[in-house]
Amino acid sequence: MSDEHLINSVNKHYLDKVMNLAEEADIKATEDIFDARGMKLVAKGARISRSLQERLIMRRLSKPFESSIAVDSGVDIDAVATEARRIADTIAPIRSMLSLVEIGPSPLQILSELQFGSAMSTMLTIIERGGPTALQHSVMVSLVSICLARKFGLGAKDQTVVALAGLLHDIGELYIDPEYLHSNRRLFPHEWRHVVVHPRIGQMLIEGLENYPPAVAQAVFEHHERFDGGGYPRQISGSQISAAGQVISVAEMISGILTNQDEPLKRAVVALKIIPGEHAHELVSAVSAAMQKAREEPGADTDAGDAPSGEEKQRVQALYDHIGAVLQEEQTLQESNTLRSKKGSQILTDALQRTNCIQRAISSTGLDVCLEQASGMFEARSTDILFETAVAVNEIEWRMRDLARDVALQASSLEAHESDALQPLITLLDGQH
Repeated sequence: MSDEHLINSVNKHYLDKVMNLAEEADIKATEDIFDARGMKLVAKGARISRSLQERLIMRRLSKPFESSIAVDSGVDIDAVATEARRIADTIAPIRSMLSLVEIGPSPLQILSELQFGSAMSTMLTIIERGGPTALQHSVMVSLVSICLARKFGLGAKDQTVVALAGLLHDIGELYIDPEYLHSNRRLFPHEWRHVVVHPRIGQMLIEGLENYPPAVAQAVFEHHERFDGGGYPRQISGSQISAAGQVISVAEMISGILTNQDEPLKRAVVALKIIPGEHAHELVSAVSAAMQKAREEPGADTDAGDAPSGEEKQRVQALYDHIGAVLQEEQTLQESNTLRSKKGSQILTDALQRTNCIQRAISSTGLDVCLEQASGMFEARSTDILFETAVAVNEIEWRMRDLARDVALQASSLEAHESDALQPLITLLDGQH
């Protein structure tokens, strides 16, 4: 997808969301809207309505549709700042993260000074209407990113970069078929190709619609990359990922966890440490510092609550057996010499390496001890350790599904016989039938 195609063609999924918004808010054209041949489609000041949908979707435009409309009383920086203050006042883990920033302007101040145009305002308004916590997530990623950037040693300009990138990191999802984004639907690995493009779409939108430093669009592009190379869309690693991109990656990952009522900061630390090297050490340490500070606060509750130990033991055993079966399948594929192309062979080698890393996580998190002990001894373990066990199992299961998605995406570019040979491995990794 080229920048010109994205910016000058009207995306049907985004346009449908605009039309839905227009049914409850006043959206007008801020200038005459022409197609690529110079024919006027919409006059300046005209109200955007469903009747214009077919006319807009069938033509390429002379200018981006997004920059030619504005929503009345949409989400502006005042609304974002208000939401940020609400988050800081009501979500304890965020207060702990904010308390790490002791010198210089506060994250709330940095966020309140951001600027964005009508295109981004419309997108944030659509996000806000997407659910009771949709805008909260974007604002939270922005706040957490600023905190992490400060602890990562980034200066004032870079803190503004991560604040903007955190706020806008998911605008690319507005251009994806909602069928693939439904929270209650678990995607099969081959369906992820519809979703993994959203960082690139977000990057192109920011480059085409805002006059921001290039680092903002780059950080949005990189917000699903991982320090060890296990992310997407490019599977880059280490210093190949910009400092801002590394920050957004961690902030995006833990922001959803931080709204969990059950030991959120502790849960976030465990999640970040599951695969050593998955994230930069300094960023993991910053989250750990926030957890320690939270525990030192008067009245802090460190009880992880009860955990169903027998159920957890079964889950650990099932996970261990699952990983063993995957390793056996990978070994069988290697011995069969079915994947003879350079790319096919590399996909299998990388998958085997990542599976071994996941298997090592069983030991590094102490889950293997649960398997070695008698059931009665396992049930006698503290609720604190049982809590970590439950979190670790969930996170490792997610890593297996992530690997299934990555192998499926890469296999789609192979010759049919090699792609077919990888399907049993993909299905096994995913654990979904």
